[in-house]
Amino acid sequence: MKTTQLLRPLFTLTVVAGLITGCASPNYKKGASTAVTMDESSGLIAIGNTRIDESIGSLNDLVATPNPDLRPQFQRFNTAVHDLRGSAADIAGKAAQMKIQGAEYFAGWDRELAKMANEDIRSRSETRRNEVAARFDRISLQYDYANTAFQPLLSDLRDVEKFLSTDLTTGGLVAVKSVAAKATADAIPVKESLARLSEEFKNFGVSISPTSASK
Repeated sequence: MKTTQLLRPLFTLTVVAGLITGCASPNYKKGASTAVTMDESSGLIAIGNTRIDESIGSLNDLVATPNPDLRPQFQRFNTAVHDLRGSAADIAGKAAQMKIQGAEYFAGWDRELAKMANEDIRSRSETRRNEVAARFDRISLQYDYANTAFQPLLSDLRDVEKFLSTDLTTGGLVAVKSVAAKATADAIPVKESLARLSEEFKNFGVSISPTSASK
């Protein structure tokens, strides 16, 4: 009877300790979540680049080879710009999510570092943490730069859309011809920057994913 009474508190403590240990989510899961978001962001950026092509292409088609009825061509341009705006919002949302998840991932890494007793292992982990964090910060900055370069292009396309929604005439097309040419030229470096960013997002996501070790 006394043995049972003595074992019962021990059993209770063991169960509680097991629950506490089980509830602690391994930090690699945060890395996995961040990796998924990076990959999704990469895909959204690729879609955004396609929509830049569609916006510029439909605008040039309207300005350079206008049909007798301008409305269908303008509608294609209008739809393309609307879709591009949607892509920009989707990418911005994913980038914000990525930054939050990344901060949580590195904060979790710091907590694990503080628990390590072996100096050599802790030092190796800290070195890896700093390398990965530095790369993450570079990619975050790269996104900010790419977004800064993209916004004027989007703004010009939206202004052309507003202009033509009021003055959808041959004279209106002549008036925006130089703006269309400038947007076409401006789109080239923006697209190149976004393509590089998409690849960086994808590669970094693979590098912190626990499911891509053998790939």
